[in-house]
Amino acid sequence: LWRIREEGSGLATRAPDGTEAWPGWEDSAVPPEHFGSYLRAYDRLMDAHGYRGVVYGHFGEGCLHVRVDFGLGDAEGRRRFRSFMEAAADLVAEHGGSVSGEHGDGQARSELLPRMYGDRLIRAFGEFKSVWDPNNRMNPGVIVDPQPMDADLRQAAVTSGPLTVLDYPEDQGDFARAMRRCVGVGKCRRHEGPGVMCPSYMVTREEKDSTRGRARMLFEMVNGEVITDGWASEEVRDSLDLCLSCKGCRSDCPVNVDMAAYKAEFLHHHYRGRVRPASHYSMGWLPVWARLAAVAPAEVNRAGGARVLSDVLKRVGGIAPQRRI
Repeated sequence: LWRIREEGSGLATRAPDGTEAWPGWEDSAVPPEHFGSYLRAYDRLMDAHGYRGVVYGHFGEGCLHVRVDFGLGDAEGRRRFRSFMEAAADLVAEHGGSVSGEHGDGQARSELLPRMYGDRLIRAFGEFKSVWDPNNRMNPGVIVDPQPMDADLRQAAVTSGPLTVLDYPEDQGDFARAMRRCVGVGKCRRHEGPGVMCPSYMVTREEKDSTRGRARMLFEMVNGEVITDGWASEEVRDSLDLCLSCKGCRSDCPVNVDMAAYKAEFLHHHYRGRVRPASHYSMGWLPVWARLAAVAPAEVNRAGGARVLSDVLKRVGGIAPQRRI
C-alpha cells in the first residue's frame, strides 16, 4: 500500500483504458474541516467540465493531489483547461484554502493568486519585490506580473509519418505517446532500496544516464523544438549509449517506461543505411559467429587465445582490450 502511495503521481498519469492524465490542479488544499465540502464540490466541478482524474492524497491535511485527463494538444483543450483552472481556484478560495498546498505557486498557478489574495495584496507583493529586485531579475513571470498559466505548457509531442517499427500496443502504436509516459517521478534516480533501476545512473550519477533523462531526450527529439535533427541526433545517441537494455525500468518505473525498446527503436533509425560501430557487428552478430565457430571450435579457441591475433580481433571488433576472447 505504501509503495502504491509513493508511486501515485506516476500511476495516476494513465487511466485503466490508457487515457493520459496530467498535473495542473494537483496541489490545492483547504482547512481539513472544510475538506469534505470541498471534495464534493470538486467532484461536481469535474463532472461539469467533463474531466476524470485519480485522487491520491493527502486527505488528512486537506490537500488534494490529482492527475486530470486534460486535453492539452489543441487550442480547444487548452481553453477548457483554463476555464477549469479558474473555476477550481475560485472554489478553493470559497473554502478558505490555497491553490498551492504543498509545492509552491510557480508559473502554473501564479496567475490564479489574485483569486485567493485579492488585487490589493498582490499589488503589495509587487511593491515589496520591486524594492529588493528593481530590475526584475529574480523569478520573472512568477507571482508578481505572472506569465499566463497556459503559456509554455508541455505540449504533446506530434507524430509525423510512419515513425516506428515496433508496435507499442499499450500506447496505441504511437511512439510520441510512449515518450509522454515519463512524468519525472524520478524513481530511476534512487541509489538504494529494492529494484534494479537504473544501473548506469547508479554509477555515473548523471541525469542524462537516468531513465528519466533519456526519456526526456527522446521526448525532445520527437517534439523537434530543442533537438531538431530527429533520429540522426548524436545527443540522443550519447544519452542512450550506457543504457544496458536490462528492462529494469519496464518493471520498476511506476509508468512502465521501456527504455530498452525505445533504444532499439532509436538505433534502428539512427543507423539505417549507415555503417554501424564495430561492436554492433561483433556483438550483435554473436549468434552468427557462434555458429561459424562451432564448425572448428578448438581451432577458433586457439586463434582467440593467441595474443597478437586476439589483440587484432578485439581492435577490429570494438571490444575492450581488457576482455579475453
